[in-house]
Formats: sequence, structure tokens, C-alpha cells
Amino acid sequence: MTKTVLITGANKGIGFEVARQMGQKGWTVLLGARNEDRGLAAVRQLKNEGLKVEWLRIDMDDLATVREAAVKVSEQHPELKILINNAGISGHMSAEPLDVTNQELKETLTVNVLGNFEMIKAFTPILRRNHGRIVNLTIPVNYTRFWHPFSYIISKSGLNQMIKMVGQSFRKQHIPVDVFGIIPGGVTTDLNGHMSNPLMHTIPEGASAVVKIATDSHHHQGKIVTDYGATKLIQRLIKSRREHS
Repeated sequence: MTKTVLITGANKGIGFEVARQMGQKGWTVLLGARNEDRGLAAVRQLKNEGLKVEWLRIDMDDLATVREAAVKVSEQHPELKILINNAGISGHMSAEPLDVTNQELKETLTVNVLGNFEMIKAFTPILRRNHGRIVNLTIPVNYTRFWHPFSYIISKSGLNQMIKMVGQSFRKQHIPVDVFGIIPGGVTTDLNGHMSNPLMHTIPEGASAVVKIATDSHHHQGKIVTDYGATKLIQRLIKSRREHS
């Protein structure tokens, strides 16, 4: 039986690595990307590794592409089992709240909230037939002195509440689709300027956490699931301190 997963924003970073690891597990991967050249380049790379993958145009700034993609998937891949909403933007990571422009906040909310909302609405009918699941990558949304990207936290706070409310609604209506969020912990990507320290995951480590939870046999309806890989990070921190002592 064909196992098919759709991953948005999968032409680079953690999305690309999730696509690779899902493909290595035998999944057919629909690689969502807004730019055709970059999307096809990513597809070629994964095909060269022997994986089954195809590009699907999805631009979270253009909700019409989301609806068009859903129609295409319904016709060509009605067996779709998992949707991983990975695409997102962070806005200015270090800006103080009043330094953020309305336009930046609007763009971040459009992609991270409205775009994911449209993905959930458009693909639920397909996934409902297959008792599938919708996975949304998210972040911790508590302000700290070390972690306070304004637009990012505001938008992901909205996404987290949406996940909880949609999950509760699906449970009440007996819709057989698991909707939940995954916080894989800090991952070194271009989204955060390739931030790197002993407490950050590499891209393969972050992707592995996402794949593990996305394909497990547990019900996570409406939950925000965390997997920081604490043991591995503690070991890395101890090693780093020894090296610098």
C-alpha cells in the first residue's frame, strides 16, 4: 500500500531533511515549495538518492495555490496519509516590539496562521477518508530574555491555539484526522541565521524528532508535542564544557 506524505516548505532546511527521512522510510513524498526552480532542484536531489518524490507548488502567501494543490492531490494522490505543515517565516528575530512594522507582522501572520489554516481546511477532506494526520511545526511561545522574536512568537501563539481548537472540534465532530503540533527544539537553520550552540539540534536531529512523532501510533489530537532530545543535548553540553574548561 502506498504511503504518501505532503510537506510544505520542503525545498530546504528541516523540511527538506524531513522529506529525505520520510522517503528513506518508504514514503512517497509530495514536496511543497513556492519556487519551481528550487522545488525541482530539491526533487532531483532526492530522486538521485533513490527516493520517490515530486514537486507541488504551494505558496503560503497565495492561498489559491493551496486550494489548487488540494484539488491536484485529491485527483492524483487520494491516498495521502500525512500533511506536515513546515513552511513558515520568522520576521526580524531580534527586533523590539515597537520596531516591528505592521507589514512585517502582517506577512508573518499570513504565512504562519492564515496559510496553515488554509492548508488544514483544504486537505482535511482528503485526510478524513484515510484517517490521516496533520502535523504543524511550531515553537515555544513563552517570552524570555534570550528568546523574544516578536512576530514569530505572536504568529506561532495563534497557530498553537488554532491547533488546540481544531483538534477539539475534530474530536467533538468525530472527524478521524489527528491535528497536532510538534516542537522539535532549537534547530540550526537559515531561519535563525544558522544559530549554533550546544543546546541546538542539527537539521538531521530536528528532522528525526519530527519524523518519529509524525509516524508514531499515538493519538495527539489538539496537542503540542515536544521532543527536545534532552539526553543528547545534555551530553553535548557536558562535552562542550569539558572542551572549554
